Amino acid sequence: MGRDTLEVSHLHTSFFTERGEVKAVQDVSLTVGKGQVVGIVGESGCGKSMVARSIMGLVRKPGRVVSGSITLGGRELTSLGEKELCKIRGRDISMVFQEPMTSLNPTMRVGRQVQEVIAIHENLPKDEARRRTLKMLSDVGIPEVEARYSAYPHELSGGLRQRVMIAMAMVMKPRLLIADEPTTALDATVETQIIALLRQLADAGTSVLIISHNLGVIAQLADYVYVMYAGRVVERGSVFELFDNPVHPYTHGLLGAVSSLRGQSRVLQTIPGVVPNLASLPKGCSFAPRCNKCMATCTATQPELIRVCAEHEASCHLLEGGDAP
Repeated sequence: MGRDTLEVSHLHTSFFTERGEVKAVQDVSLTVGKGQVVGIVGESGCGKSMVARSIMGLVRKPGRVVSGSITLGGRELTSLGEKELCKIRGRDISMVFQEPMTSLNPTMRVGRQVQEVIAIHENLPKDEARRRTLKMLSDVGIPEVEARYSAYPHELSGGLRQRVMIAMAMVMKPRLLIADEPTTALDATVETQIIALLRQLADAGTSVLIISHNLGVIAQLADYVYVMYAGRVVERGSVFELFDNPVHPYTHGLLGAVSSLRGQSRVLQTIPGVVPNLASLPKGCSFAPRCNKCMATCTATQPELIRVCAEHEASCHLLEGGDAP
C-alpha cells in the first residue's frame, strides 16, 4: 500500500434515533490510489456523502462509525481523536463540500478564508501566507487574483466560488481530495472547467474521490466507479467496464435515466418506486421492490458481490447462475 492510498474496508455508519437505527452505510469497501480518480454514484440518500463524512471523521451524533477500517497510507483513522483528526483535515485529506455559498463564510473575504487554512497547519509570516494564497487562487484558474483575494463570496459567480473552495482544499497540497457534488448548480461551461481542474490535480499526483449523482461527470472524470444503493455498494468497476457493460439492474436504471453519454438521442427511462427507508430496510436485496427482474431469492437474502471480470463486480442474485441482467 502506498503512502497516499486510501483504503476503506467493511465500513458501517449508522444514526441511532428514537425510531431505531438508520443504517446509512453498510459494509462499504473502496480504494483510492495515488493520482487516481474514484467516483461514487447513486441517487440522493444512497449513503455516498456519508461515506465521505466517515472518511473525514465528520459524522456527528446521533451518528457514528459503527465498525470497519479507514486507513490513509496504512494509518488507521477511525481510532483517532478529534484533535488528531483536525491535524489531518486540510493537510492530508481535504474535502470540497456541496453548495459553496453555504460553505464559505459570507462575512469574510475569500483570500482570508484560504489563508486561514494555512494558519491552522503552518506558522508562516503573513506575507508568505498571502503569497501562497494568491498562487493557489491562480493555480485553480481564478483570474485577477489580487481583486478576488479581497472579494466577499457573494461578489463571485458560482464557478468562482467553487474554485475558491477547491483552492481552500488544495492549499496544503493534501494527499487526498474528496469532492462532494462539485459541479452542482453550475452551468455546462463552468462544469467542464471544474472537471478539467480536478483532472489536472489528479494528473499532478493528488488522489481524488468524487461523489456525484451526475453520471456524465463521473464518466468524464473517474478511473474507477462505485455504484451505491441504500447504503451498500451494488456494483463497482473500471469506468469503461461499468459504463460499457453494466450488470446490476440498478446501474442499468441509472444509465437509462440520463441522456446518452455518446450523444445519441433516445427515450429516457425511469426507475419505478422510491429509495427504501434506511431505518426499515427490506429483507434481502434492498433494490428488489423496484427491480423488474426480482426473483424469490432476492426478497429473502442479501446478494454478495460477485466478480464479473478482473475489474468488475456486482451484487445481484442473477449473477449466481452466470447470467447478467
